[in-house]
Amino acid sequence: MGILLFSSIGLLLFLSVPIITSRLANRMGRNPMKWFLIGLLLPVVATIILFFLPDKSEDNQ
Repeated sequence: MGILLFSSIGLLLFLSVPIITSRLANRMGRNPMKWFLIGLLLPVVATIILFFLPDKSEDNQ
C-alpha cells in the first residue's frame, strides 16, 4: 500500500506543472494541449517561456 501511495503522489506531482502550464496557455489564447505536451517535456521551462510570450486572447485586445 505504501508503494501505491508513493507512486500516486509522484504521478500527481509529475503532472501538476504541465496542467498548470496548459491552463495558463488556455487563458493566454494558446493551444492548451500543445502546451501540456511541451510542459511534459520541459516542465518548468515551458511555464517560464509561456509567461513571457505575448497574450493572444481576445479579452486582452
